[in-house]
Amino acid sequence: MRRLASLAALLALASLSACGPTPPQAPLEQAKKLDSATSGISTACGLSSQVTAFPPVDHKALGTLDATATEDARKLARVFARNPNWIYQGETVRQIVKDSLTALDACGLHGAAGTLRARTSGRS
Repeated sequence: MRRLASLAALLALASLSACGPTPPQAPLEQAKKLDSATSGISTACGLSSQVTAFPPVDHKALGTLDATATEDARKLARVFARNPNWIYQGETVRQIVKDSLTALDACGLHGAAGTLRARTSGRS
């Protein structure tokens, strides 16, 4: 009877450990940087869409947004350089970079896109 209880406890423990996040998760400090960088890029792209929605385009505001997004792109690239295979919110850092490049190009923040592309190209 004790063996059966021990086996049941062992199986329950094994099933609980299988429910954790998919390795290799980004370490907490890097995950915080990813959160900050992706939020910043998303915000800058949203604001860029507003700035460019109707003529005349406010090029000064667009330049400020591009500069802000460039800082976030650098932050994202630094995490990418540490490990592009880390997983954050279900995606690899490599995929997050790819998605960010697409977003930055689409919303017209080409300086930030160029910085991210230059700092992450040629790395596997």
